[in-house]
Order: sequence, then C-alpha cells, then structure tokens
Amino acid sequence: MKKNSVSKHFFNVGIGISCFLLVGACTPQKKAITKIKGNYIEINQNIIDNTAIDSFLTPYRNHIEKDLSKVLAYNPYDLDRTEAKWQNKMTNFYADAILEQGNFIFEKRYGKKIDFCMLNYGGIRATIPKGSVTTRTAFDIMPFENSAIVLGLKGSAVYEMAQYILTNKVAHPLSGIEIIVKDDTIKDIKINQKSIDKNTIYYFITNDYLAKGGDNMTFFLKAQTSYPLDYKLRNMFINYFTAKDTLTPSTQPRIIFE
Repeated sequence: MKKNSVSKHFFNVGIGISCFLLVGACTPQKKAITKIKGNYIEINQNIIDNTAIDSFLTPYRNHIEKDLSKVLAYNPYDLDRTEAKWQNKMTNFYADAILEQGNFIFEKRYGKKIDFCMLNYGGIRATIPKGSVTTRTAFDIMPFENSAIVLGLKGSAVYEMAQYILTNKVAHPLSGIEIIVKDDTIKDIKINQKSIDKNTIYYFITNDYLAKGGDNMTFFLKAQTSYPLDYKLRNMFINYFTAKDTLTPSTQPRIIFE
C-alpha cells in the first residue's frame, strides 16, 4: 500500500471515529425525577405583612373593589335555586338572562333567532339576596370562565335532553321551552308555543362546558351546527343587570306536570 493511500485510509478512519463520538455526544440523555422535596408553610396571623408590597397593591385593590361594588340594578326578591324542586325564580332568571343577551348577538351576527336556552343547575354558585345587585353579584353566581355557545340540535336530541332532565330530577335552568309531563312520561315538548318536530333543527344557547358533553349531557354532542359567541356568561349577566332597573324574574313553569 502506498504511503498516500495509508494516510488517506487513516484520515478516513479518523473522520469516522470523530463523527461517531460527535453523534454519541449529541444523543439526548433520558432523565427521570428521582426525588421531590417540599416544605409546608402555614399561612396564619403570625405572618408579618409586607408593607411595601401592600402599599403597592392598595390602589389596584381599591380600584377592583370599586368596580365590583358598583350597583347595577335592584332585586326585589331573594333568588335561591333551592326554592322549589323543578324550577323557580332563580333558575328561570338565570336562563332568561342568557337567552335574552345571547339572542341579541346571535341575531345581529348570523341573522337567526335562538329558540331556547338550557344551562346546568350546578353552574349557579350563589343566591341573589334582596337588595342592590352589583358587579360582584355576577361573579358570585358565575365564578367560572364559561362562554356562551349556540348549537343547532335536531328535535330528536331535544327529546333526549328532556328525558335526561326528567330522569335526573334536577332543575336545570330553562327558557323558551316547555316540557309537558304526564304519569312520569314526556307527553309533549313545545318551543315557541309549538310542538317540536324530531327532524327540525332548533337553535339553543348553553355554555361551552355542556356543549362538550359535560354533566353527562352527551346528547349535545349530536349538534348539527355550532356558533361560539365569544361572550362569557359572567359578562352577559353584568350587561343584563346594567340594562335592567329592577329584576323581574319569571315564575312561569318550564316543566309542566299534568
């Protein structure tokens, strides 16, 4: 073998070894957590206030408090979701407010009207006592970040929804719909004072949690169309309160037993 050939041979081998070492060095190493250490710090009256931080936060705290305490309307009755078994002034108000606010946006944006509203009973997180209604009231009854969404649902799925309500015996807030029950069986369902057709698509408003099948409302997953309104329920309540001088919750039954 000639000298040049030998040199070239060792040169190529050197390059190969270098590449192997380089690739090996760059290969990501798998790491695993073997130990987690933490300390328990109890927050109690013994903790000394940090006056510098408190002074910095005070203007912001006062601003938020002022906004939350702003009076928007007057409520002449105590509104409590537990007042009656199937529906009451609180559950009626809850759905009526969302239907009214949502319909304004939906009709303006899509040129269509919402037929009815259904929300979940568990979403009502507080009562509304008699007296002044403030911005804080909206945060109390709706502390979550849920937004409104309009779905197009066939009448057959609306029947499933009604059966779900009847079976679970929960006063879910309803508006724009009447479920007539006789001998523990659904006799009729009316929307806009007309018996529904199982093949007709009805537009209803709910929250994004239920639209995804939350609370086992899987029938909402059968929606034919979906229209997110990008409108938080909390803000809808604030705007509803602002538009009203006095709350006048309806006592009209939405689930009617014959």
